[in-house]
Amino acid sequence: MTLTVTKTLIFFILLGVTTLAHANQQITHQIDIKSQFTKQPLSVSITLPTNFKDNDDQRYIALYTTASDRRLKSMVEQINWMSHVSFGPIPPLIVVQLPYIASPNEQQGKDVQASGLNTKLTIKILEREILPQIKQRYPLLPFSILEGYSTNANLPLNILADAPHLFNAYISINPAWVLDKSNLMARIKQQLTSDQLKFRSAYISLGNFSQNHSAFEELSTFSHQTHSKLALHLDNQSDINYYTAPMALLPKALEQVFADRNPKDLSLMAKEGVPAVNRYYKSLERKYGYALSPVNTLHDLSDYYGQHNQAAAQIETLEHILKLKPDNIYYRTILANVHLENSHPALYKKVITHALSLAQTQKNQEATDYIQRIIDRN
Repeated sequence: MTLTVTKTLIFFILLGVTTLAHANQQITHQIDIKSQFTKQPLSVSITLPTNFKDNDDQRYIALYTTASDRRLKSMVEQINWMSHVSFGPIPPLIVVQLPYIASPNEQQGKDVQASGLNTKLTIKILEREILPQIKQRYPLLPFSILEGYSTNANLPLNILADAPHLFNAYISINPAWVLDKSNLMARIKQQLTSDQLKFRSAYISLGNFSQNHSAFEELSTFSHQTHSKLALHLDNQSDINYYTAPMALLPKALEQVFADRNPKDLSLMAKEGVPAVNRYYKSLERKYGYALSPVNTLHDLSDYYGQHNQAAAQIETLEHILKLKPDNIYYRTILANVHLENSHPALYKKVITHALSLAQTQKNQEATDYIQRIIDRN
């Protein structure tokens, strides 16, 4: 990336952060569900993305979590930070805090929560009562994630074993294998060869409790010996503190889930250009169930061409982005700077003037001032 383009990028990142500071406040809803399957009162907490609006057409991925109220606060902040700009590692998420669903006549406790004895009842209530209500009330995309940590991390594994169709990605941070009483390992092994796992993924980490080490190694050995359609990522994190794990590993796991949205190696795509990017994103629809925007990768591809002195390809890629996002000031300003750096004064003037006009029309004073300074300097 050239120096001028880099400066443009930094400016618009700062502009985006400034905009975030004036964004809407966090919105949280509470849904009370009277279940036909349990006498236990069920309360579900829903935290919406910071810029959520009821009247727009945007739809969101739901992250279902078993986190406590204390951990939920840090989760929401991490997710907002990772998703507050379009080129962040994850998209905006609706965070749904699930209740613990007790088995009949059980006394709640950490050992019980990790036992897996309530799995059948939990699946029934999720599938017939909780998930349908969330899908009915909120604009959701057909892709969802289930997340848990420590004793609550056994739930994603149990649902992966018994009802993997309920979610698309499973995150189990430092599960308490040793507390399981439901033959969880055998059930997961059996499921790993199932066609139900096609286009599904799981992130499972090992914590620093030595009692869980043998189970993690057993699963790791089995997964290497088995051909599975599940995209399984096993992560040995036994060297970090128990309480550091959820803070450090949730961002890592989420980035793992969405890594294919922004591929890192563009050398093969660069040989063909835009058609290769479009074909790649078409293939992702099978995993996510909806069409993803290729703009971030097209942006990276334009940078790749710039770094490899392929100005014509860089300009062609940026022009294609602007066909997709004709009112985008940022990409129009980048294109203008590329023309300037490649001695195309007439094209530079045409594009930068259009960018200034867009900024003024959109009443974006910071962008207007920035572009005007560029024009004055050149």
